[in-house]
Amino acid sequence: MTRLLIVDDEALFRDALSANFARDGLAVVAVGSVAAARAELERGAFDVVLLDQRLPDGDGLEVAPLALRVNDATKLLLLTAFPNYDHAVQALRNGIHDYLSKPVEVAEVRHAVETLLRTAALERVAEVHRLTASYDEAGALFIGRSERAGDIKRLIQRAQETSANVLITGETGTGKTLVAKAIHYGSARAKHPLISVNCAALPETLVEAELFGVEKGAYTGATQRRGLIELAEGGTLFLDEIAEMPPATQAKLLSVIEDRQVRRLGGERSRVIETRMIAATNVSPADAIAAGKFRRDLFYRLNVVSIALPPLRERRADIPLLCERFIRELAPGRTAQVAPADLEELMRYAFPGNVRELRNILERCLILEEGPQLHPARLLDAAAGARATKSAEEPGQASELAGAARPLEAVIREHVLRTYDQHGGNLTRTAQALGLSLSTLRRKLAEYGRLPPARRDQEAS
Repeated sequence: MTRLLIVDDEALFRDALSANFARDGLAVVAVGSVAAARAELERGAFDVVLLDQRLPDGDGLEVAPLALRVNDATKLLLLTAFPNYDHAVQALRNGIHDYLSKPVEVAEVRHAVETLLRTAALERVAEVHRLTASYDEAGALFIGRSERAGDIKRLIQRAQETSANVLITGETGTGKTLVAKAIHYGSARAKHPLISVNCAALPETLVEAELFGVEKGAYTGATQRRGLIELAEGGTLFLDEIAEMPPATQAKLLSVIEDRQVRRLGGERSRVIETRMIAATNVSPADAIAAGKFRRDLFYRLNVVSIALPPLRERRADIPLLCERFIRELAPGRTAQVAPADLEELMRYAFPGNVRELRNILERCLILEEGPQLHPARLLDAAAGARATKSAEEPGQASELAGAARPLEAVIREHVLRTYDQHGGNLTRTAQALGLSLSTLRRKLAEYGRLPPARRDQEAS
């Protein structure tokens, strides 16, 4: 149900609006102060927030940042009896989408709110189309003839049809994050948030505050904020590297999953949540449990749907089709293919970095080579491949090979930036010269610190 928050200190006007919108089937909450508005936003998000400028305890614009922090898709409508240019600019800076001058008729407000809701609906459709690209991308990882690829696609489809928790296992680079996105955006939860957190990247002192949220005064300097579990309400929380989460936090997470409730740090009451959990790990769960790093009971709660992603070396028959897919994705306007001899080398290579490594190698090739045939074999990390296949090479030799591979990134950087400068910083012409898609070029330039924000959407001139 569409939720509308009305913040206006004129009781008669507020009540008239509330009754009017309630008849249309909207869930309306009406308050008369900044403090009351903040309290309502702490309880949940709204689709539209209607703000009076002058309120007894402050300016209605003070509410705008909180409303957008709770849900960045919220539409904000400001009512003001003192319209002027400076105030309009200030309103836009605070994220206000539209504003009306008081006195205003109920019909005018209705029209403005309906317009904002139509805009929001169109944005949601566009967002779903954009996000389903993640599903297509994940599907691309498992194209091919191998039996393993078919098994994974079937498991993803089953996971999409349920709200059960999921545990994804697999080596680094096998596509665990993409599979989590595919499950979310292919499910009934697609219109709700997918929030990802890398458990290994969060400092132990902050992990519980990030996950469960904090009440004001919970510790020195603490301010009230919702945790990631609450922010993912109705959607999915993706817990990457779950085995790296501190044991004490794992115990609290288990309680959240079992009780379907979360309590913020320093809080006295629990909040009911409806958040799906998808977790991933690149280590063997059995080994992590034996080592005391992964709670057995949490493992059982997460492992309702189990998806074990195979390393690329176990599905070598899929490499030719993966190459074709990545070339089309990275350089859609370019006709290129992997040279037959190099494809044979790729089929023999161990790919310790899995699908991610294959994609990166092809991206390098597309940048460095201009002809119709690509020769990725010369870019293979021979040392890493040797280690993955447990070859008999001496450690010193492997180290030397690894060192020799590193300057390649500098060569790619130099080539991309030189071409960029030769075309006067024009993104379209640079992408055409390099045979890359605009998105790939933008990402590379951003990595190199050479993509000014003002030029991000530059068109060909």
